Amino acid sequence: MATAYLDPNLNHALLGGAKSRLSAGGSDRTMAGSMDRVLKVFHHFETNTENSCWSSNIRYGDATDVRGIIQKILDIHKVRWTSCFGLRLSNSQSKDQVHWLHPDLGVSSIREKYEQARLNEEWRYELRIRYLPKGFVQQFTEDKPTLNYYYHQVKNDYMTEIGNQVEQDVALKLGCLEIRRFFKEMRGNALDKKSNYELLEKDVGLRRFFPKDLLDSVKAKTLRKLIQQTFKQVANLNDEQCILKFLETLGPIYRYDKECFKCALGSSWVIQVELAIGPEEGISYLTDKGSTPTHLANFNQVQSIQYSAMEEKDRKGMLQLNVAGAAEPLTVTTASLTMAENLADLIDGYCRLFSMETHSFIVRVQKEGERALPSIPKLSNNEKKLEAVRSGVRAISVSDLVTSTPPKPTKARRFLLPFVFCSDSPPNEDLSGDETDDYAEIVDEEDTYTMPSMSYGVVEARDYEIQRDRIELGRCIGEGQFGDVHQGVYNSPDKPSLNVAIKTCKNCTSDSVREKFLQEALTMRQFDHPHIVKLIGVITENPVWIIMELCTLGELRSFLQVRKYSLDLASLILFAYQLSTALAYLESKRFVHRDIAARNVLVSSVDCVMLGDFGLSRYMEDSSYYKASKGKLPIKWMAPESINFRRFTSASDVWMFGVCMWEILMYGIKPFQGVKNNDVIGRIENGERLAMPPQCPPTLYSLMTKCWSYDPSKRPRFTELKTQLSTILEEEKLQQEERLRMEMRRQVTVSWDSGGSDEAPPKPSRPGYPSPRSSEGFFTSPQHNHFPPSAHGGVGGVGGSFPPTDSWSQHRPEHTALWSPNMEDSGCVGHAMMEERLMIQQQQMEDDQRWLEQEESFMKAESRNSRGSIDKEDGTLQALGGSQHIYQPVGKPEHVAPPKKPPRPGAPGHLGNLASLCPVDSYNEGVKLQPQEISPPPTANLDRSNDKVYENVTGLVKAVIEMSNRIQPAAPEEYVPMVKEVGLALRTLLATVDETIPVLPASTHREIEMAQKLLNSDLAELIAKMKLAQQYVMTSLQKDYKKQMLMAAHALAVDAKNLLDVIDQSRLKMINQTRPH
Repeated sequence: MATAYLDPNLNHALLGGAKSRLSAGGSDRTMAGSMDRVLKVFHHFETNTENSCWSSNIRYGDATDVRGIIQKILDIHKVRWTSCFGLRLSNSQSKDQVHWLHPDLGVSSIREKYEQARLNEEWRYELRIRYLPKGFVQQFTEDKPTLNYYYHQVKNDYMTEIGNQVEQDVALKLGCLEIRRFFKEMRGNALDKKSNYELLEKDVGLRRFFPKDLLDSVKAKTLRKLIQQTFKQVANLNDEQCILKFLETLGPIYRYDKECFKCALGSSWVIQVELAIGPEEGISYLTDKGSTPTHLANFNQVQSIQYSAMEEKDRKGMLQLNVAGAAEPLTVTTASLTMAENLADLIDGYCRLFSMETHSFIVRVQKEGERALPSIPKLSNNEKKLEAVRSGVRAISVSDLVTSTPPKPTKARRFLLPFVFCSDSPPNEDLSGDETDDYAEIVDEEDTYTMPSMSYGVVEARDYEIQRDRIELGRCIGEGQFGDVHQGVYNSPDKPSLNVAIKTCKNCTSDSVREKFLQEALTMRQFDHPHIVKLIGVITENPVWIIMELCTLGELRSFLQVRKYSLDLASLILFAYQLSTALAYLESKRFVHRDIAARNVLVSSVDCVMLGDFGLSRYMEDSSYYKASKGKLPIKWMAPESINFRRFTSASDVWMFGVCMWEILMYGIKPFQGVKNNDVIGRIENGERLAMPPQCPPTLYSLMTKCWSYDPSKRPRFTELKTQLSTILEEEKLQQEERLRMEMRRQVTVSWDSGGSDEAPPKPSRPGYPSPRSSEGFFTSPQHNHFPPSAHGGVGGVGGSFPPTDSWSQHRPEHTALWSPNMEDSGCVGHAMMEERLMIQQQQMEDDQRWLEQEESFMKAESRNSRGSIDKEDGTLQALGGSQHIYQPVGKPEHVAPPKKPPRPGAPGHLGNLASLCPVDSYNEGVKLQPQEISPPPTANLDRSNDKVYENVTGLVKAVIEMSNRIQPAAPEEYVPMVKEVGLALRTLLATVDETIPVLPASTHREIEMAQKLLNSDLAELIAKMKLAQQYVMTSLQKDYKKQMLMAAHALAVDAKNLLDVIDQSRLKMINQTRPH
């Protein structure tokens, strides 16, 4: 086998040309006669493209053999079971022309033999798993790449060969297993949503999962129901379980684990048999389809293999196996020499696998003019580390046994693709130009985004290359995906001492890692926008650096958390608007960002943010979406179609932008706190959305909910978002100015009217009476100003340097006249009006004081009467009928306050002291619920001794009161026991009522039953509100649902009292009927 190593000393001009030639030829056909020695090998390693397009382009030399080609492809994907793979050559125009290529054959000789002889035919090289160990399914589970590869190979064979022959239920199950495996994050009921099913049907395509005959024979509506039902049966399986279930289901129908050949035993057509070769059967044959296989030999018994053509005119092939212990060779006659070659290769591969040998068991007679096979290199003492594997031991290629060391990598100032070379000799540092033809280069087409093309990388990077000595590396200011971010100084000719941010790469010794790291720079260089971080340059020599514009205030999330109490709402909306302009710019450039979050937004100044971190950004070429295959993704920020189908569009960026806006308005709080990533999609599909932030304008939250539409087509575009956010921002600025004017006017008025005394501020105007301060064109005389000396920077004070009129004009609307023209001419009139209005206001304050005193005395009297009416026997219900609270926080004293008058506009609230009345924990932070009063009508004056209904109603009310007292500081897991106590009390009450109904008049039964049903409905409502309170814990909706839970408990207690009243009325009616008239 050819030895492989990585050589960074690559002639870029030569390889750039090779790359351009590669990109120009996209067909399966490869010309052996051309100078471009590139072999396109199709494989089953999963990538973003369609299954039929999974391939790698391999450049080879004269000494490159098939084993070297196979080994390099497998090394890229870290496959351990290398001895199971073989290379197959097939003719696309004739299915019968299939050739299995022996690992020792040279690639050049193969192409000369097949392709050059048939220039007008198309050939396809395919890497396949052909040789299987015993118990291969269990063995492959220890090597994920091999298991996934074999699954894709079997699935592809099933779809192309027998997919249209299997039964409908089997085809549905196999297809749904592939859907489950392919969309790992999708929930079991996801396909019930019409938009999800249409996305699967139109964008992904059902042909990827189900045979054509099934799709054509079943009606679309019926097919949708069948797929939905079948998918739910396999929804709980993980990807490995789906693979194993697929193989288990397909096994009895399609024997993918063995190959069969129609041939004859002996040198003549005497016994017509079907030769079966597989890991379990060994070498056996079948005479009839239903017969039991007859064992011929085991693989470890085969000593040598020979094949040849029998007669030139018949072109039949003959295969001879020397089996240990047999008197004569086992002879098999095949229909053609090609079949004999393929059969010999199959047996030889199994023999090498089972005997753990690398040399071939095939003995070939070299014909005249035929090129000799390459010699097998001599092995050192490491012979035990041979390639084949048994019991899960990793395969070691011949290249691993070469003792000489590869050349040391040299530095290169360009973007390098991971070209890899193969040779039949150990690497040598002094390689001549002619010897470079023996190297094989790999251009893996797995993901066009992780490997930029050579022409794109080298040419574009050269324009942004920066000399390292011009950079002064400073302190570390953050961490990125590939390494740390440092602050530094760039001494450029144009701008000396320019502060910059420097992204470093920790593990950039690998070219593939370096390419992925520099991909962000290649993306950023295409953008020029005031709110997108600018790329300044790159250093492509190790250690690789990306130099970017420095945003001195750091990432937005930390900035919001630190400046939480100094940022106003207008600033937050401004940040969202600026981001929308940047994303609208990306949308016009056909880029999707895929990672829009507050942590990826940088703050340049207090009023300017910039979008950064383009490590996940992708360009959408011909399609309108980008599909991700691997890598970690921000689940809690992602749109449902991105989670379910890994589908990214501008619409999915809109969803993420809505989440980012929510983060901004919540001052850096992350979405879905306390929710696992796996549970996020379930909540979204159940209709749950992030709650409205406390200070968020309704119009802005409405815009967020539009961004979170489940159907991507219903979400607004970034151009629309930019326009609407601009409008919301202007409205907020106007409201902010208006609030500022009102606040200033209130403060000035309070200081003015108080005259420096400690009297309370005046009450608001009564309805229908115009406020003296709202009268147009009227303001009091300057001599009544009593500003505090330090208020507003001293402006407007009596000793200020500006006249009073100037200080007033700084806080008034432009359209409002401070002084009426007539006022200055008639000062006496102004003083008279002023005194009159002050008299009126003083009179109103005195009236208010008297009114408050009356209300307080009335409430105290009522409270005393209520407490005095409670007797010992029925104290609980009487208290319930008075002013007793159903919900009373633990330790809160009973206090009855007079009703409050409405506060003045703009005045600060006086509820701050309420926070200390109830404990607050992590579940109830900010939740301060006001208990509600239960005021049912009084009970009848009856004898309550031995009254079970009364006792149970009392017990139910007590349970409700107890729950109301404990609910506020309780954790969500404590809700269920409390509600359970209420439910048990209600069940006992209803059972007692059922026992009492027979002795009551029949005319009252209907009313009692209705009251019972109402109680059951109340309990169901209480349970529903409890579940919502548990579901939305740690969100802003918690307060609302907890309040609704208390309201439901309040209604249950009141209706229980009403049930007692109905029964009491029925008893009174019965007593009146039994009395003599």
